[in-house]
Amino acid sequence: PDHAAYSGKAIPSCVLAGSKCEVYLLEKSRVVGHQEEERSFHLFYQLLATDDEEKKKIWTGLEGTDNESFLYVGYTDTDTIEGKTDAQRFQLTKQALAMIGVKEEKFIMLMRAMCIVLQLGNQMLETDPSDEERSVITSTDELKDLSELMGVNEETITKSLTERTVRARNEEFIVPLKADKANDSRDALAKEIYAKAFLWLVRTINDATCAEWNYDGDKKSKYALIGLLDIFGFESFRVNRFEQLCINYANEKLQQKFTQDIFRSVQAEYEFEGIALGEIQYQDNADVLDLVEGRMGLIAVLNEECVRPKGND
Repeated sequence: PDHAAYSGKAIPSCVLAGSKCEVYLLEKSRVVGHQEEERSFHLFYQLLATDDEEKKKIWTGLEGTDNESFLYVGYTDTDTIEGKTDAQRFQLTKQALAMIGVKEEKFIMLMRAMCIVLQLGNQMLETDPSDEERSVITSTDELKDLSELMGVNEETITKSLTERTVRARNEEFIVPLKADKANDSRDALAKEIYAKAFLWLVRTINDATCAEWNYDGDKKSKYALIGLLDIFGFESFRVNRFEQLCINYANEKLQQKFTQDIFRSVQAEYEFEGIALGEIQYQDNADVLDLVEGRMGLIAVLNEECVRPKGND
């Protein structure tokens, strides 16, 4: 039919021309650590569960490894989800990636990026015995493997993890990092590599599915939009990080919008039309949002702490 009837309105028929995905938040902290009862990102377990022949095609250092070979992953008592093992799901992931053009060399490079993330977690950074203000990498074999995998010499990797560059006006200073800061530097690099790979994959998916590049119909048509929001539920862990603040803040904002759209707008419309309406009781979360986004809220305090010379958590 040319149209469908719904609530007395004529709605023209349409077809799905394409799709795009936007990223709001990637829970990067899960790359380098997770709760005991949870797992890290599924791809790590899938990659480590596949057979050695497949592993060697990606990186020879993967041969003979399992979850406990990498500190970022570790032991899990779950290897089957919804009837499929991690090894089976790796093949499904590989097939899905091939559908959007991530195959052969592209696939290998993506998986190697994941291996670099895992191998970074095995770098042990400890206090330099000769200078407690400095740190050294004590896991020499793991460092050698990382160097081979990245194609970067060991000295460069060591410097990047144990030193930072400070720029002041036209000068640069190399400042050594203590062990705790060096470990933070290692984790930050691992999270950033994972995040960049994730964003690249989202762009690749969009290139393969967007209407502008893939729709065979009328190119001059104006596209309508159906928006779908995929969100986390509220989170509360033993250790809550910035991601949990962002997730819960987003949920509170959505709750406020729902409240305003459903209750306040309907109430205002009834009053405008002169229709009697009993008082509607609902919970207003404005106080919670003010705590987060107000003038002296959490976000303002965090921003101030970030610009302080010796700001901390």
